[in-house]
Amino acid sequence: MKKIRAWFRKNKRKFLITDLLLFLTVAGILLATSNPAQVEGLTVSDSTYNTASISWNAAKNAKSYRIYRSRNGGKYKYLEYTTDTSFTDKNLRTGDTYSYLIASRNGFLTSDTAEAEKIDVIPSLNKPKLKVDTGDGKMNLSFNEIDGAIAYEIIRNGEVIDKIDDTTYTDTSAKSDKTYKYEVRAVRYKKKPVYSKFSNKAKGILHAVQNFNVKTMDKDLVFTWNESEYYTTYKLYNGDKLLTETGAGSYTLSDFNLDEVMDVKLVGYAEDNTQSPECDRRFLVAEEELTSEEARELACDWAVDIANDNSFSYGTGKRAHNTGCYFCGTNVGPVLNKKGKSKVSGHSYAKTYCCNPFVHAAYAHGAGDPQMLRACQRGKSVGYTPGSFTKFGPWESVGKSGLGNLQKGDVLCLSAHVCIYIGDGKVAHAMTEGWGAGSITISKASGMYNRAKYVMRYTGHGDGTKLVIKDVDEKGNPIEEEAPEE
Repeated sequence: MKKIRAWFRKNKRKFLITDLLLFLTVAGILLATSNPAQVEGLTVSDSTYNTASISWNAAKNAKSYRIYRSRNGGKYKYLEYTTDTSFTDKNLRTGDTYSYLIASRNGFLTSDTAEAEKIDVIPSLNKPKLKVDTGDGKMNLSFNEIDGAIAYEIIRNGEVIDKIDDTTYTDTSAKSDKTYKYEVRAVRYKKKPVYSKFSNKAKGILHAVQNFNVKTMDKDLVFTWNESEYYTTYKLYNGDKLLTETGAGSYTLSDFNLDEVMDVKLVGYAEDNTQSPECDRRFLVAEEELTSEEARELACDWAVDIANDNSFSYGTGKRAHNTGCYFCGTNVGPVLNKKGKSKVSGHSYAKTYCCNPFVHAAYAHGAGDPQMLRACQRGKSVGYTPGSFTKFGPWESVGKSGLGNLQKGDVLCLSAHVCIYIGDGKVAHAMTEGWGAGSITISKASGMYNRAKYVMRYTGHGDGTKLVIKDVDEKGNPIEEEAPEE
């Protein structure tokens, strides 16, 4: 110990000189170093759902930079040291607010952080880019995948209609010929939902083929629809089988099976091959007996057709086909002389009906009642009394309860005349006015009704059948129509 103290006393002067030189050196360095300028131009150069990239301008006299960060308004804490003028902060929480400030540094000197430029960053989801495509006749939406998104909200006309985890969507509830405006936004969950900005708005409209319908005509099926300005070609399918490809608005199908389910769809095609929404109909065709009302309707149709033909005339007596039917060949025909001409002037019409056989023939040939038809073929016909009707078929007397209570097909029986009520206050009958063609005519019913003694109503269904279209469910069971509310 004595030796150490002796050595220190001997070299004390050298230590003082060294300390002085060291002090002067450090002081010189400090005096030679300039204060770094404060950072300017602090901006967010990029941001994702969990990162923030910031950048700034190089500060004068700065050799490095210190980065401080605050989260959701909390205290600033030292984060990182860098010699660059940019920095990417990672593993952030989407939707939180991060504030940054940068302090420039030159050696031991640092700019004042209290006066440093600051910037806020909120890591967020990018907004999607949306497209709407109706080329296949459906409202199809597609958009790009957003990094960090857990789900996507589908917005239609300002309302959220669905939430999905895919980037494609078909709006099956979209109605035809209605314009929709769609948007999409991405969503991420961190305690509470965090959303991206709304995507671009995209419009969509499905132009349907209007008034697709099917009906029976005789023994055929007739499909009809409105021709559209949007489509030039139409394809009609039964299941996967193409029935027709046409540019018209109708198609008649003769080859089909009764009681077999048909799954029919119609698709329109534009010149660019854009499709319409499918018009579909699932049904079967059954054969049923006519109702009494339908049989009476057919009898009226037959009577009106004869009246409008204008080639049939009225006649009485055997020479004028009193009881015969032209279509059954039971009319006797006029008495001819040796030269083949009628002995009675004006009685030479072959196509004549008296009032009784005219009404009888309407139900024999129009409604197709088998008993009435057999009588017609034998040259027999109804008379003017209820008994003369009921012996030839299913008829009933309904009495006179007012002209407004008549039903189409009712027969008005006068003392020596009969006529058939065809609706709209009119009757069809073989008139006693003249012998010329056109004397089977249509006239007002009021005068005939006032003079009528009986009103006879047909209650049968003839021997005719009708094809009936019945909608069916997925299992092929007919769907019963709901009774209308009273």
